[in-house]
Amino acid sequence: MVQSYFVVAWRNLQRNKVFTFINVVGLAVGIAVVFMIYQYIQAERSYDLFHKNVARLYRVPIEYTGALAARPSATNHPAIGPALKAEFPEVQDFARMMRASMFFPANTFTFEGDPNRPVTFNEEAVFIADKPFLSMFSFPFVEGDTSALREPNSLVLTRKVAKKYFGDKPAAGNTLLFNRMPCKVTAVVDVPENSHLQFDVLVSFSSLGPEWGYTEWAWPEFYNYVLLAEGASPQRLEAKFPAFMEKHSAKIWEQYKFKSHIWLQPVADIHLQSDYSLEQSANGSERTVYFLTLLGIFILVIAWINYINLSTAKALERSKEVGLRKVSGASRVQLISQFFFDAFLVNVLSIALAIIIVLLVTPYFESLTGKHFSQILMSMGAYSTPYFWLSVVVALLIGILLVGIYPALVLSSFNPATVLKGKFIKSGRGALLRKGMVVFQYVLSMILVAGTLTMSTQMQFMQRQDLGYDKDQMLVVRATAIGDSTYHMHVTQFENSVKQLSQVQHLAKSSEVPGHVIAERNNVRRITQDENGNVGTFFIMTDENFFQTYGMQVLAGRNLTEQERFIYVPRDVDPKSEKIITDDGYLVSGAPNRIMINEALAQLLGYTSAEAAINEKVVFEQGRKFVGVITGVIKNHNQLSLREKYQPVIYYYPSYDYWSYFSIKINLNASGASETIAQVSKLYTDAFPTSAFEYFFLDDHFNNQYKNDLQFTQLFGVFTILAIIISSLGLLGLGIFNVTQRIREIAIRRVLGSSVGGILLLFSKETIWLLVMAYGISLPIIILGIKSWLDNFAFRVGLEWQMVILPPMLLLFISLVTIVFVTLRSAATSPAVSLKTE
Repeated sequence: MVQSYFVVAWRNLQRNKVFTFINVVGLAVGIAVVFMIYQYIQAERSYDLFHKNVARLYRVPIEYTGALAARPSATNHPAIGPALKAEFPEVQDFARMMRASMFFPANTFTFEGDPNRPVTFNEEAVFIADKPFLSMFSFPFVEGDTSALREPNSLVLTRKVAKKYFGDKPAAGNTLLFNRMPCKVTAVVDVPENSHLQFDVLVSFSSLGPEWGYTEWAWPEFYNYVLLAEGASPQRLEAKFPAFMEKHSAKIWEQYKFKSHIWLQPVADIHLQSDYSLEQSANGSERTVYFLTLLGIFILVIAWINYINLSTAKALERSKEVGLRKVSGASRVQLISQFFFDAFLVNVLSIALAIIIVLLVTPYFESLTGKHFSQILMSMGAYSTPYFWLSVVVALLIGILLVGIYPALVLSSFNPATVLKGKFIKSGRGALLRKGMVVFQYVLSMILVAGTLTMSTQMQFMQRQDLGYDKDQMLVVRATAIGDSTYHMHVTQFENSVKQLSQVQHLAKSSEVPGHVIAERNNVRRITQDENGNVGTFFIMTDENFFQTYGMQVLAGRNLTEQERFIYVPRDVDPKSEKIITDDGYLVSGAPNRIMINEALAQLLGYTSAEAAINEKVVFEQGRKFVGVITGVIKNHNQLSLREKYQPVIYYYPSYDYWSYFSIKINLNASGASETIAQVSKLYTDAFPTSAFEYFFLDDHFNNQYKNDLQFTQLFGVFTILAIIISSLGLLGLGIFNVTQRIREIAIRRVLGSSVGGILLLFSKETIWLLVMAYGISLPIIILGIKSWLDNFAFRVGLEWQMVILPPMLLLFISLVTIVFVTLRSAATSPAVSLKTE
């Protein structure tokens, strides 16, 4: 019996090659898309699961209210971890991390294996970490063990960084100069791609010494992690946190007029569910996962609907087969089994083709998403688990059931006497169901097209928006840290020599550049106010050329000069007398520091206009209290992506010359870029012979913030195109079904003098009506979805006409083309051929 089912099913597929091709390809593409999305989602959800104790690992974020009110921060005070372990038995251990850039203007590492040719690089992701870090987290060791961070001046390198300095030779035991400080390499680790902790180098915490103040209840720049004891309840521990924070922070809260609270964030949730400020690395998005899940479901449903429509469209041709089988004694169960076997065979062929598509397309898909999810899942053994293969079998059975049940019931219900006479009784319910499925396809397709248009429009807006500065043709060179009295001389040499290049317009030095999270932040208030007037602000060190180089507009006042460098004294300034408070409590004279602020800070400080802030005095903190005189107000600019609001900033000219970046405004075309870079590189090497030349172009660097958004937009667009193609196959199936049912009607209309255009109009009316119904259903969904997605951006486009008008227009065009293609074939058939059985 099974062999008979197989033979009949195979012959049916061969006899209807066009329909078989459409069914198999449509389902294969749908299954392939779902499988690729499944891989991506599984990889996203796998972050940090490789840690042995991941179920007990938590991060401790913080949120401020009052003067320092801001969105939650991933970083916290350095004293949090030690205090939690000391006071709560539920906390088994803790580990802190902090960016080394909080201490050093550059992260320069030098290997002097060959004294004549030392190897020097600036590493980007350098972190200072506690001793227990490597035992709490389960990073695979290439060299060394979990004790690697116990001693001062110890370094842990990743495999990639170790190879850069030592090649294929062992790294452990060698010495690297970290900003001229000798440090011993004690371990080499691999950092998996699916880890929210991404670093190049770890420096032992004890290297800093106690003078850095990392046991304070201020200075919130530390990532705090805790390992809970076996059986400890995170909810019960969190309930004790308010009293814990009150105990340790009450004085600071009162002094600076703010409050803060902390909580436990599961490490396994960080990648998809955390969008705090100062995240250690760029995280994914739970919203993206939900969107892609819905997208995969939409596409698979569209493919299933196609199969159903195309199968019922072929019902007329198989009606006589059904009649003969019934006359020959076949039961309805046997007929249903036959048609389920047809669906099984189509699904098996589709899955086989889908596997081939996945293998061919995965490299492109991974480059589009920027993630090697196949490697991640293979390293986890995801493809070899019984759960995975059980899921495949269950998905196959569900697919067969969903796409096979309706055609099987329809075909098995034919009346033998009727169908053997060549007649077919229309089913009102069947027609309504088919139309309903097409409307559903239209709704899904419109939502996908509208989503693609919205994302594309927002991405174009963000890339073209005036950011308040000029980022084009801006070459940014990372500064090095020499750490001795010759630094100023080397900086001056490099600066003067670069300015001699004909294609260089301006050069500026700074601690930050647009696109970077500003490291320095603290409080500021007007000098006439007490601590209740404190507001949070960021600090950027600049020279006198910074604003001109970036084309930033000075709204009021003037720029800083080199003679107005910041005067740093290790003592507080008395706001009332503006004098320095000595250790003995005496007041001595000290000139106020000249600073510049931006519009956002001027508004926070309560100034009614930019002009009103000029020559006003403020009290701010940079380790100590200082009085500053506002020299100028800068027009707001977007330091970070357009997801973020304008940040309040104080700009000051530091007394020392330890810079992080040289920004070089150049005038060149594409062909001259490599030549200019080579010239600047040579001048840099001349000035800093032991340092590596590292650079980037600011526009690329800034737009890199949109990398995830752009990838998702491209991904969504590709899948939308595939969904439209599959939907078009469904429309083709509906067209064939309608024309087949009404072939005699078309012939009679032709005999009675109807034109081809009239017949086209007749068939178009129904499609247009279905499209209008779908548009009415999808429009509110589209509008709500667009508004919800755009709310993620501080700067965004509005609801534009093309987002809601183009989707139905595009589908109308595709539908009409399909109708014309199908109807013209039937209209061109001779009426005598169509009516020969009548």
